[in-house]
Amino acid sequence: MVEYLVIGAGPAGLQMGSFLHRAGRDYLVVEADPEPAGFFRTFPRHRVLSTDDNWLFDGAPFSRYSKRAFPNADDLVRYLEDFARPLNVRYNTPVSDLSRFNARHVIIATGKKPHLPSIPGVENAETYASASTDPTEYAGKRVLIIGRGHSAFETADNISATARLTHTVGRTVQRIRKDGEEFVATIDGTGELRYDRVVVCAGFRRDTTLDHPQAHVLTGDSIKAIRHAARALHRTLEAEHHGVPWPHRRLRNRPDALAATIATRAGEIPDGLADVVVTQGQHALLYDEMPTAERNGFVVTSTQVRHYRRNELIAVERRLHRKPLEKFFSQQLAVPCIA
Repeated sequence: MVEYLVIGAGPAGLQMGSFLHRAGRDYLVVEADPEPAGFFRTFPRHRVLSTDDNWLFDGAPFSRYSKRAFPNADDLVRYLEDFARPLNVRYNTPVSDLSRFNARHVIIATGKKPHLPSIPGVENAETYASASTDPTEYAGKRVLIIGRGHSAFETADNISATARLTHTVGRTVQRIRKDGEEFVATIDGTGELRYDRVVVCAGFRRDTTLDHPQAHVLTGDSIKAIRHAARALHRTLEAEHHGVPWPHRRLRNRPDALAATIATRAGEIPDGLADVVVTQGQHALLYDEMPTAERNGFVVTSTQVRHYRRNELIAVERRLHRKPLEKFFSQQLAVPCIA
């Protein structure tokens, strides 16, 4: 019997494990591989990360591992290995059936896997995961790369100096067929083009194999998004199951004070989360980075402020600068602007 079961020892599972560890909860992180950070041991294939914002809460500064703007993926692997050491992680433990574990709460943090789009004939192509990273193998070749994200452009950059030509296209590929040693790709608006090799670099999709209505799913498009989503989920679990109030701070309940704080916070709130401001007399309580399903008071995202009263939406402000926000709060609080 375990209170919290976390599936996956990538950044999401390790970050949640760290929160549970520090809170003194009964938890177990299980990982199918013999070591953490399995995804980043393979991807990105060319071993260069797209950002240096790769730290987790309560971990060492990532700058101790790399000071590069675009770090090597192996530096992140070393960082996550060190981050995992104090945590209760059981390796070599694949999970195919949640009933095998007796846990009160299950958190699925299994990460992502390469996506294969539903293009007729795509099975004839190579994939980002299988294609060679040796640029000499593409010398003199005509190469079609399907995808318009990081994996596609890093692949194109790797072979551009040796390939005869490189085309990178997105969703306009309609079909692919093999004609002898060549590939014939039908591209919307262009027609049929011939290539020597086709590589599918269509990004990644979350592994939904273990999804269950009673389980919590933890994911994100970047490590920054992951660490903030993990903190929000942990705070939710602490409040619901352990009576720990959501962290908050007090603000003056005045249009100028609220506008100044919200104008700054709006640029810091990650996608999928929201700050919530609840007014109480002369003060207002700011609950930062809650799930956006919250329908109480002023709900602030990176793009707008929504005002709810008794769960009913009554006003929206999309100009997240001090003067428009001060006017908005003045109208909603029915008090004059200080300015």
